[in-house]
Order: sequence, then structure tokens, then C-alpha cells
Amino acid sequence: MFNDILRETWVFQEIMQEGEEKGLKKGLDELRQALLDVVQARFPELVFLARGQVAFIENPEVLRALIVKVSTAHTEEEAQQHLLEVGKEASGR
Repeated sequence: MFNDILRETWVFQEIMQEGEEKGLKKGLDELRQALLDVVQARFPELVFLARGQVAFIENPEVLRALIVKVSTAHTEEEAQQHLLEVGKEASGR
């Protein structure tokens, strides 16, 4: 009962929201790093491009899909195309 009352307070709600935001940021940072690790291992020439592109991606599903696309790309050009496409989508072009 006390827990229910506590959970309804604005302080508790604010703390929970802050925790969720930190968790989302950490998850995004980890996905960004995973993508950069894949690019570094497979296509090191594209690391600079990848860093610039992933900085603006705020959607974890987009990052996961990009990790799959880049890790299964057959050529550097194909990987580069995936990175450029996601950059256009992120910028709204």
C-alpha cells in the first residue's frame, strides 16, 4: 500500500523518468559503439563516415537494422551506401 502511494508521487515519477532516459541513452550509446566496432572490423576506411552518421540516430531499431546491413554487406561500397542512406533518413531528406 505504501509503495502504491509512493509510486504516485511526482518525485517518484520524475526519478523513474530520469532513469528511463538514462537507460535509453546508454542503450543507444552501446548500439552506436557496436556499429562502429563492426565497421572498424570489416570496413575500416568507413569509420569516419560511420561516426558522423550514427551520432544523429536516436532510434534503436534503426541502429540495429544498420548493424545487420553493414555486417552483411558484401563490399565496402555497399556498406557505404547503407551508411549514407541512414544519414539521409535521419536528416529528413
